[in-house]
Amino acid sequence: MMSIQQTWRSLRSLRSDPPTPIGQDRRKRELFSASLEQSEQYFKAAEGVGHETRPVLAFYGLSQLGRAIAVATHPDRHKSPTDWQLSGHGVRVPGLSQPTVQGNIGRLAVRDQGKGSFTQLAQLLDSPSLSNPVPLAEIWDSIPEMNGYPLPSGGRYPALDLSEGADCTREDWGERGAPGVYILSGTPKNLPPLEDFLKHYPTVWPLKGLQENNYLPSPRRGLTGQIYLNPQRKYARGGFVALHGTKYRGRSFAFPALTGNSLPMHPILAWWAALYALSMLARYEPEKWAATVNVDVSKEAIPIEQLLHEALEAVPALALETMSEYSQSDQERQKSRLNKMRHYEGKEYKTFGELARTAIDKLSPKSNKGRESSRSTKRRQ
Repeated sequence: MMSIQQTWRSLRSLRSDPPTPIGQDRRKRELFSASLEQSEQYFKAAEGVGHETRPVLAFYGLSQLGRAIAVATHPDRHKSPTDWQLSGHGVRVPGLSQPTVQGNIGRLAVRDQGKGSFTQLAQLLDSPSLSNPVPLAEIWDSIPEMNGYPLPSGGRYPALDLSEGADCTREDWGERGAPGVYILSGTPKNLPPLEDFLKHYPTVWPLKGLQENNYLPSPRRGLTGQIYLNPQRKYARGGFVALHGTKYRGRSFAFPALTGNSLPMHPILAWWAALYALSMLARYEPEKWAATVNVDVSKEAIPIEQLLHEALEAVPALALETMSEYSQSDQERQKSRLNKMRHYEGKEYKTFGELARTAIDKLSPKSNKGRESSRSTKRRQ
């Protein structure tokens, strides 16, 4: 993972060598460069102030990065020639001034306005928006860096780290070794029935072809904070994670679908909605905000500190990653996915147990005896 200094150097280098969709278009180049410059200044300013002011600067830094992403997206996703020009925030937080907000900011509803930057960016990124009101706590949970730091009314459906490994719930698997599994990490402590929980993660569940057997059901509880899924034989090792995980800062995640959506929202939009809500509180309800970030009295203060700390590195890194992906044409993205599928499909998945069995067979006396017999026969011939 790059340091924040490396991330900003990479973003700065794009100003003289912008993504292909920008080309030599003077207006696009000027907007792209100016947006990146302002964003960097906003984020550096945010680093030097307290939490009372930081969300305002961090949100405007993200807003400018959003403009840079929009102008860098490939025209394949533009419905009109000016779609790359974002206008307005495009999101709102009704009920901001209600007396119940203090101590309950996770219950604030966030939704899009049907037009404006937020909705435009969602369209450019092939992402659901927030056409229905969604509690801030639910959006908060979908940000990977906030796993372990939920708001008091949240913590139900966090972003889950997706990886591949061995079932470590036992040590006595025998000579076949521990079976291979797909691992979802970062689950909450009080898990509901697994299949009900996983329905909120449509990119990984339900999927056809998951291996079923009598002694290892799928899904099942793994080590603390983990869920295990049995491998799909249609994929070579690493294929499920590569094709069904969502890339986020160099790692793969399963993101939850927010209320009213059938698919997960793009993570940069989750950051947008969260920072916008906090910036609105800081700007227009300063007394409530000051009490909310007071660690002596507020249970929300530490989660807020965590989000505002992580935003300084996560948002620029995610913006760089997003620009790299969405500056490609639809044809290029489709070709890349097809190449992945060809690489990972058509190769039968071998579990850890099967690999161990193959190794044992090669070393077994019976196998060695067979090889010796074969050698003797060849010598006699």
